[in-house]
Amino acid sequence: MKIVLLNPPFPQPEWLVRLIYNHNVPLGLAYLAAYLRQAGHEVRVFDPEPSGMPPELMWRKVENFRPDVVGVTSVTPNFMAARGLAMEAKRRLGCLVVMGGPHANALPHSTLQGTPGLDAVIMGEGEIPMLAMAAEFDARGKVDFNKVPGAAFFEAWKYRETPRPGLISALDSLPYPARDQFDLRLYYRHRFFFGGKKSATVLTSRGCPGQCTFCANICMGRKFRAHSPERVVAELEHLVEKYGIRHFQIYDDCFTADPKRVSAICDLILAKKLKITWGAFGRVNTLLDEALILKMKRAGCEHILLGTESGSQRILDLMKKGTTLAMAEKCCALLRKHGIIYSNSFIIGSEGETEATVMETIAFAKKLKADLVNFVILIPFPGTQVFEKYFKDYDRPDTDWSNWCEQGLDRPAPPRQTSLTMAELVRLQGVAYQKYNQNPMQVLRTLVFGMRIQ
Repeated sequence: MKIVLLNPPFPQPEWLVRLIYNHNVPLGLAYLAAYLRQAGHEVRVFDPEPSGMPPELMWRKVENFRPDVVGVTSVTPNFMAARGLAMEAKRRLGCLVVMGGPHANALPHSTLQGTPGLDAVIMGEGEIPMLAMAAEFDARGKVDFNKVPGAAFFEAWKYRETPRPGLISALDSLPYPARDQFDLRLYYRHRFFFGGKKSATVLTSRGCPGQCTFCANICMGRKFRAHSPERVVAELEHLVEKYGIRHFQIYDDCFTADPKRVSAICDLILAKKLKITWGAFGRVNTLLDEALILKMKRAGCEHILLGTESGSQRILDLMKKGTTLAMAEKCCALLRKHGIIYSNSFIIGSEGETEATVMETIAFAKKLKADLVNFVILIPFPGTQVFEKYFKDYDRPDTDWSNWCEQGLDRPAPPRQTSLTMAELVRLQGVAYQKYNQNPMQVLRTLVFGMRIQ
């Protein structure tokens, strides 16, 4: 089977993307491509945004490949682009067209209804369903989706879903992501803070055991599954030797979910004398062991992004974060003591938020003295508990998702999870940044942060 996988662009202006944002290899598609190739199928992945590839050139390349199926991934920020690509693929090629990713997984019925020509939504992890679909493909270009696990589709005008396959537990059985499908020179560290140095993203685990009400971890699930330390370090060695990459951003939902595994990975990096640097996402309740933090530093850990979320314990409990303010204080103090750069991310506008709890968050953020801080207005992503509780009526085929993730007044859905209006949330977000950065020492920390990671 000949398969094309498409990564839709995001809606930011191109000049802004090139100035500020970093491009990352779409690892989900890269894993999927490698898995399908291993089974003997021919795969091409197109990610036109980093190179600025014009749409007509991309479609010409796709048409020349003559695929049997086109697969499109989708997250909420780029869903409208994904929808457009799916419809254009059907118009131009007439082949099978399927869609996966968190947004389509969260809203499969309305996604199918609102995307003419889309044959199926692939739910959950894509490897097993896509391989089953390829096995069912016949000479007429047809697939019986009743035989494909994790497929949502219409049959005789009736909506159907097949049971999702179990989550892949033996991650080491998966091949390395197909990075050869991408020009890795186009993928780099954050230009503004990291100088645009060549780097690679890696996934060492799937799933997050957290129960946060704002998280749309709908594809990978709540069960933490991990590559072995040996496999993780072998992939890092491979990227160093083949591509000369020395910095890695670990894109696990929570790399530190299993501290013993993190320690074992660091031990192997040190034993093999790998001269690398890396950053990762972590939870404060998993980074309370000073010996582990010291080992991470020695093994090249440069930066940790913490989802601290709130300075109000009441709000943390409402969002089911599973952490305490004391944990955050201890974690940040240890990271600061051992010279690991850390960023704190906070959410404004969570369920039950008031102006008073926002002020608690601002005061707490200042207390933690992070090198960098981010205050974001809560986005009720489809697939989250917040969406299901407050915004389920937007699960319609005619919903325009273009500005759903905006941090300003253009957002189409006014807040329902808090009595604060969107205008009040935008104002409080501005107050948060103003108060946080009015301290000259904080400005100095941010400037030093920028210089340290050049």
